[in-house]
Amino acid sequence: MSEIDPADGVAGGTAEIPEEFAEDLETDVAGSRLKKPVREGLPSGYRMRADAHYVDQLSSRRAERQSAARVTEAAASEPAVDFRERRDARERPFDSAQDRRAGKAFAQLAEDVTSIESAAAVLAGDVSPMTRRANVDVIVAQAWRASWLLRAIAILESSHPGHHRSRPLGFILTEVCNRLAAESRLAGFTLNVHASDWNAAVSVDEQALVTGVTGAVFGTLGVVGRTDGVTVRVNASASAGELRSIEVTQDDVMVAPSIASRFFDPLWAERPGGWVGGLGASAARAVAQRQGGSAVFLAGERRGTVIRLTFVPAA
Repeated sequence: MSEIDPADGVAGGTAEIPEEFAEDLETDVAGSRLKKPVREGLPSGYRMRADAHYVDQLSSRRAERQSAARVTEAAASEPAVDFRERRDARERPFDSAQDRRAGKAFAQLAEDVTSIESAAAVLAGDVSPMTRRANVDVIVAQAWRASWLLRAIAILESSHPGHHRSRPLGFILTEVCNRLAAESRLAGFTLNVHASDWNAAVSVDEQALVTGVTGAVFGTLGVVGRTDGVTVRVNASASAGELRSIEVTQDDVMVAPSIASRFFDPLWAERPGGWVGGLGASAARAVAQRQGGSAVFLAGERRGTVIRLTFVPAA
């Protein structure tokens, strides 16, 4: 902003009133033009700062008017822009699976934020303890889903930094249960966890492992469909200080053979559980593969499914 010297313009002569300032003046009975009084309620010095701002803008406004003709002439010499082509470019489908995944992720995050805002608005009112508890669960569950979504995307795009450290296996499984506690209450399913050695210390990327196991749970819930009364079990096996395998199992629902053959297919658009179920399956497999392992989906002969993540210690 330009510096304004209060002494400027005190010398003799008639000041020219720019059109931009004319609205700020009024005329007295003698015909003299006087400065309008400062508007009531404005802080001291506000009018001075505003006037200085307008003075700064005068030269740029005049320059814009003077250069308007030149701009018009230059535009006339350039080839015409086909705005239909620009519109088609905006509406063109994403070029890669990664772009499509990013677009869906942003859409899902927007839905999660909307759910959180709606539940928070309900909490602002005078509601019953039951309503309050339910809306708190919605906020917690949606916030964790959004966090999981971002981590899963980072793992699949290889932007997750990774940090291995020794952690008790039971601690990691408890973290999965805590993160899914609110969602299990809302969706009506039960999550049971078990470890061959609860206190076994294993060297793993804790965040990635929690994200992968949660993804396997989401993929299982997608296959199940209606989750009321369903039990999902997580069984982990470790030996010699190394994580060997994790299985996510449900014994309540029978699935078609086609599901078993395409469960990890990222291009399967008609997958049970939709896009989130597919992202969960992909994240679970990616976490196992980062450890040099693999992931398989097994369907029972009559009912039930198993997602088995096998971890091979890095050489």
